[in-house]
Amino acid sequence: MRLSLAEVLKATGGDRGGPARPASVEITGVRTDSRTVQPGDLFVPLRGPRADGHDFIADAFRRGAAASLAARSVAGLPSGAVIIHVRDPLRALGQIAGAYRRALSLAVVGITGSVGKTTTAQLCASVLGQKLSVAVTKDDWNAEIGVPLTLLSLTPQHRAVVLEMAMRGLGQIAELVEIAQPSIGVVTTISEAHLEFLGSHENIAQAKGELIVGLPPDGVAVLNRDDEGVARLAPLCKGRVMMYGLDGEADVTASHVRFEPAGMAFRLSAGGKHADVHLPVWGRHNVSNALAAATVAVTLGLDVATIRAGCAAWKPPKMRLEPVRVGDVLILNDAYNSSPASARAAMDVFEDVARGGRMLAVLGAMKELGPHSADMHRAVGKDVARRHIAALLTVGEGAEAIGEGAVAAGMDRSRVEHVGTIEQAVGRLRAMLQPKDVVLVKGSRAVEMERIVETLRTAHRTAS
Repeated sequence: MRLSLAEVLKATGGDRGGPARPASVEITGVRTDSRTVQPGDLFVPLRGPRADGHDFIADAFRRGAAASLAARSVAGLPSGAVIIHVRDPLRALGQIAGAYRRALSLAVVGITGSVGKTTTAQLCASVLGQKLSVAVTKDDWNAEIGVPLTLLSLTPQHRAVVLEMAMRGLGQIAELVEIAQPSIGVVTTISEAHLEFLGSHENIAQAKGELIVGLPPDGVAVLNRDDEGVARLAPLCKGRVMMYGLDGEADVTASHVRFEPAGMAFRLSAGGKHADVHLPVWGRHNVSNALAAATVAVTLGLDVATIRAGCAAWKPPKMRLEPVRVGDVLILNDAYNSSPASARAAMDVFEDVARGGRMLAVLGAMKELGPHSADMHRAVGKDVARRHIAALLTVGEGAEAIGEGAVAAGMDRSRVEHVGTIEQAVGRLRAMLQPKDVVLVKGSRAVEMERIVETLRTAHRTAS
């Protein structure tokens, strides 16, 4: 990227401080971490829970920063340091990214939903990448910092960018839409995730709908026909609506969906064309995610053969039903995050993979569910009880309600156990494991359930 100082000043409405004639300053990158600053970068000092980026502005200049934003005075600056005074550096970051995005000619795909955002975004990038130069949100760059940084990483050679859009409250997706100006908006699901912040299912739907409301008249809404809440967003779109689904009528559909040892297979139908598709990950919900990506591809003129190739080439992200072999035990590492909806989907896969083998479920707490969290945990436990799960081990504060729900639904109490820590969970699981067991490990990101998998894998390697 290249931005002049004048363009940054115009985008932010900031005031310049520094040398008298800095007009020749050119910005070639934007950084929020002074340790990563390269010559020519603009440093954006953000306030975090443990540090204030303003304390590192001088360090950014020592590393070659061309300029820095600032919301307050800063001492110890080197001679000639160019400072752009703004009221709020975070908001200014979004303004700069928005101005840069408007200078580019490309398709911007925004993806939101209670679950499935990251998988859908990466699938979409894999499919579009078969024909186009595509950028995609990386890691957790899916909010007010990451989305602008993703946009600012684009080059004129990019023909599309796929942006995961997350939120923790009303109005936040609308802000991201204002910055990114997507031409295509995808909503995967609307479920109980984030109830702690939004208070009701209706508010969650309203928050996700901000993406659809923000699409331009020539934009396209890509909506999950199988999710009633998502389908109801259609009237919010000023442009065209494309539906995808596993069930019922839709513009893009999957039939003959089947579980295979190496993933899922299905028959894709789009615009009267068909293709047999292999997806290298398990779960009907992932077929749904692939249909979302396929629908985006169709709106951009790609054919079903390209979609098939993109799905086959996709590499599933870590900790999302990731199969991990520990000796003769198979662990499904689904520790990236958890919600009631994703827990049910994971257990569907769990049963398909186990195929009659002994099943052990190790479930951590689900976070951000609000005042009805305990009831939602008990509902997941009820779902556990109806399956052929030999033992349930719950981990961490709040997760005990899963066991309560399982017992209340008829699971023998002797098959249910709760522990408080990851270390205790590892110990109990080691004692319980038998050859050829299949283990599901799942919990919210904050619980760090992946440590169970890593500890078991490391111990096995050491023993071997």
